[in-house]
Amino acid sequence: MRSAVAGIPEREEWRQVSGSTLTHHGPCCDRARAWLTAMGRSYDFSSTDGLAMAGPRWITQRWAWGPTRWPIAWCEAVRAEVIDCGVFGAFALELFRAKGIDAYPGQLLRTCAEERISHWRRKWEAMPTAFNWIGSRVVYHEVNVVRRAPNEAHVYDPTEGFWLEPAAQSGHHGHLAIRAEIPEVLRWGPHVLVNGEWTQTAPRV
Repeated sequence: MRSAVAGIPEREEWRQVSGSTLTHHGPCCDRARAWLTAMGRSYDFSSTDGLAMAGPRWITQRWAWGPTRWPIAWCEAVRAEVIDCGVFGAFALELFRAKGIDAYPGQLLRTCAEERISHWRRKWEAMPTAFNWIGSRVVYHEVNVVRRAPNEAHVYDPTEGFWLEPAAQSGHHGHLAIRAEIPEVLRWGPHVLVNGEWTQTAPRV
């Protein structure tokens, strides 16, 4: 199954948006990245005895989710108490790649309850430089696309700390479409992921 969904993104800036990247000041950011990867190795060993494919769930415990002022540098992001899904995605991507895993940025479109969207919109309006990820009934979310076997993808949600199922979902947090920044075509369950294209995973609400 593959369905390009050019009409699904509610906002024009979602159509070709790339995964979030953190800016780099110099030695301070080098130290921040080194600290992050060292923490990742420590948590991997203590919780999984070094299992390579373990997701970096510890970052969901170390940082709270919320608005982030962009652009943000590595040293600033590591010191922050609150980060958004873009920073979570950048952190997890760094941790996967530090272990030699083929991991790439990905984006989801998700359904959300209207009362949640109203709450989030009020919260994010307080930070004008935050990314506009909130639509009317659909929201934009960043994930990691991990190649685990030839032509096979798994998708990790670094903000929530779990692997996503490719089966079509409905209701709150069901995913409608996915976009992956990948060097080759990959399959995620029944879905075919092509670099830079939105692929429908469930009927639009």
